[in-house]
Amino acid sequence: MADPQRYIAEDETLLYSTRQHWTEMVAEVIILAVIWLVAGAVIWVLPSGEQWSRIALYVVIGLAVLASIRWWLVPLLSWRSTLYILTTKRIYKRSGFLTKTGRSIPLSRLNDISFRATVWERMMRYGTLTIQSASEQGTMTLAHVPDPEGFKARIYRAADEARGY
Repeated sequence: MADPQRYIAEDETLLYSTRQHWTEMVAEVIILAVIWLVAGAVIWVLPSGEQWSRIALYVVIGLAVLASIRWWLVPLLSWRSTLYILTTKRIYKRSGFLTKTGRSIPLSRLNDISFRATVWERMMRYGTLTIQSASEQGTMTLAHVPDPEGFKARIYRAADEARGY
C-alpha cells in the first residue's frame, strides 16, 4: 500500500488508513479470465499453416492485451490508488492514478456519520460510509470500506479527541 504518511501534514498523526475492500475487484478479475478464455478459444480455432494465421495470432493476442489493460489493469490501478486516511485532525479520501483527486473534512466539522451494509456486504465485512460535514462540500461518501462500523467508531473517537471531549 502507498505510504499514507506522505499525505498528512507535519502537525497531525496518522490514526488509521485503508483502501477499498478487495471485492471491488472481483468483476474485473472475472472479466480478465473471460478475455483470455475467449482469446485462447479463438487461437485454438485458427487454422495453422495458413499464411495469414500467424498475423491473426498476433492480432488476437494484441487485442487480448489491450482489453486486459482497459478492463483489468486500469481498474486495478484505480483501486490501488484509492486511500481512506484518518488523522488526528481530518478524514481524507485520496484517489486516482493519472488524474488524482483528494478531499478532506476536518474532524471539528463533522456533523454525522452513517454507514450502510447489505446482507452480502455484512458477510464480506465491508460497507459504505457517508460523512456529513458543516462545510460547503457537505457529504463525503466512502465506498467499499472494510469494517465500516469500526471505521465509524474510530472517526468518532478521533473527533471527540480533536474537540477535547
